[in-house]
This record gives sequence, structure tokens and C-alpha cells, in this order.
Amino acid sequence: MSGSPGVVVAEQPHYLPWVDFYEQVARAGTMLVLDNVQWLRRGWQRRTRVALPANVPTPPPTEPGFQWLSIPLEDPHRDTLIGELAVDTRQPWARKHLSRLVTLYGQRPHFATQVLPLLEPFYDSVARDAGPGSLLRVLLGSTALFHESLGLKPDILLASTLERQGDEKSARLVEYCRQLKAHTYYSGLGSSLYLQVSLFRDADVRVLWQRFRHPPYAQGREGRFVQGLSIVDVLSNVPVDEVRRWLEPSPWGPFAPAPTGS
Repeated sequence: MSGSPGVVVAEQPHYLPWVDFYEQVARAGTMLVLDNVQWLRRGWQRRTRVALPANVPTPPPTEPGFQWLSIPLEDPHRDTLIGELAVDTRQPWARKHLSRLVTLYGQRPHFATQVLPLLEPFYDSVARDAGPGSLLRVLLGSTALFHESLGLKPDILLASTLERQGDEKSARLVEYCRQLKAHTYYSGLGSSLYLQVSLFRDADVRVLWQRFRHPPYAQGREGRFVQGLSIVDVLSNVPVDEVRRWLEPSPWGPFAPAPTGS
């Protein structure tokens, strides 16, 4: 599944991201990785949401129904750029993360066939990666793990390789779109809090908002469905062919087929 030419998605790199992220990847002619922005201590870049242990009851809707899986960092500073962060290899985090995921998902119907064969070599390789920039390599690697099985062939580009002009978020994204000759910027709804659509309009770049509706699926516990968990949770519970169908283009915007009989 190749994205639509001329469509740009710009996202910070994430660790074993959620299925909504892959829906953006499926749309993107270019997936622009924002590696040249400051990291957020409480952000999602170095951590992901996974299921609660089987012996923990699902909490009420007022409490989180997940736990975080976080990559330890080596002496991070508040103003450090994502692309400069180093993983703390003094901690056996990779082995612990793999063990945690096996414990959480080992009994789920598709973990052994769709997920574990990809996770084992990944964690074996990242455990040896160290130094500045190692977090970015881990994040990109964790995302790419599932591209082939999901039928995705994204054109991935680091924002640090483009010319950066200005510090205002929207203006910088518009400049990236101009350099990439994009006609459409496909954005998650979270960006609606700051994105200045008028700047894109002035540059003749259309802004489309993500409309992905997360299908519920059996997660192996009683109680409410917990949305926004890692792709590991999804592919441990749902056949990959079904997840591929979730990511197929929706009939709207520039992704719709050309009308017939007109």
C-alpha cells in the first residue's frame, strides 16, 4: 500500500506507535519525521501504551486502562533535540521490554505468529546501539518493524535534511511542504490546537484532518475497550489482513477514486 503522491504527513518519531499513526503512514506520499524538534519529557516519543497485566482488573473509565513502556535515556536535557538523544544502555531495557511484552501478550491469538518473530531480532539489535542519535534509530526501527506486514511502503524523510526556516510551527511545516512540492498536508486532529490553516492556504497547500475511527477489537479482558494502545496490542489480537483493511484509503478528499460517468 503506497501513499498518495503530493501528500505530506509530519510527525515526531514514536516508539511502537498506535494504529492511528500507521493510518497516516498509509496516506503519506512523504512521511516527514520531525527529528529536529525538542523532546517532551511526558510526550510519546520514547514510550508507548501497552495492556495492563492479566491479573489487574480493568479500571473504571476515570482511570487509565494501560501502562507505559518507556525507553531510558542517557542524561537528557530539556532543550535536547529528538535526533540527538541517546539511549541509556547501562540498563538492560531491551531485554526487559521484550520480556514484558511476552508476558503481556504471549497468550493472545496472534502474538506468536505476527509479532514475536519481528520483536526478537529488533530488540537483539537495538540493545547494542548507543550514543547520540541512538534513540531516533530505535524509534524509526520500531515503527518500520510492521511496515511490510501491514503492506506499507512509505517514503520516509528526516526533517533535519531539509532547510528549516523560522521557529513558528505552522510556518515551518508550510516551508517543508513547499520544499517537498506537496499539495496536501494530512494532519492529526491534535494539531488543530495550533495549526494555522491560513498559512497553508496562502501557500496553495490543502490541509486535511485525519478522520480515522479506531475499530474496537477483543483485548482479552472484561470491561471497557482501551483505545490508543501500541500496534503490538493490535497485531497480537487482530489478524493482520483485517488491520490492513482498516488502513485502506477512505472515500474522501484526494484519496477518493475519480468519479465515473461524469
